[in-house]
Amino acid sequence: MRRLKYALSLALGLFLAAPAVSAPAFADDTPQLLVDKSLGSLRAVLSEKGLEPARGYLKQAKGVLIVPDLVKAGFILGGQAGDGVLLTKAADGSWNGPAFYQVIAGSIGLQAGVESREALFLVMSDSGLQKLMQNEMKLGADASVAIGTVGAGVGASSTGNPEADILVYSKSKGLFGGGSIEGGVVKPKPEMNSAYYGGAVTPDAILMKGTRNAAGAAELRKELAQYD
Repeated sequence: MRRLKYALSLALGLFLAAPAVSAPAFADDTPQLLVDKSLGSLRAVLSEKGLEPARGYLKQAKGVLIVPDLVKAGFILGGQAGDGVLLTKAADGSWNGPAFYQVIAGSIGLQAGVESREALFLVMSDSGLQKLMQNEMKLGADASVAIGTVGAGVGASSTGNPEADILVYSKSKGLFGGGSIEGGVVKPKPEMNSAYYGGAVTPDAILMKGTRNAAGAAELRKELAQYD
């Protein structure tokens, strides 16, 4: 019921204020809970049959944005939104982070339904990573995107453009017709970063300089290190 209310709120917000809309966060999505859910989603997506190439790409990735609940909702005018965590790989193969981000995308078409995806955004280029350090990055404009999905009767074991800045793999947990994340926006959530680290801190300080590595994300970083 909570996810349905969120999805309806998202669809209404897109209808009233398209294309720019701030999606509401789930009431219990505290920073640590989002980190814990991201660990589960990372394992779920990488173990999904048909998504085996994602493991190989992760070994080459500069970073990964994990979104445990990328919710899609719409009745003619649809949209997607979700909070996630971004981690980056250091030169020694260890991982920095997380920093907290939000993905927002809208689309117009004949659509109906509610769907939640566990999604991994694999950042494959230095350029894509630098774009994510900005206040806002537009998918498909500031960074090229290629998508491979499994679920809801549609599957792809590899992407159509392996040279893209960002490769997206997702596991569906519902049914939905239409829509795309290309044209969406990825931006930091400074309030969640501040809450998690106990004060104002930038994504660059967390992810590029590696000055903040919270103990609560140690298991998540350890899991990622297996794919070095």
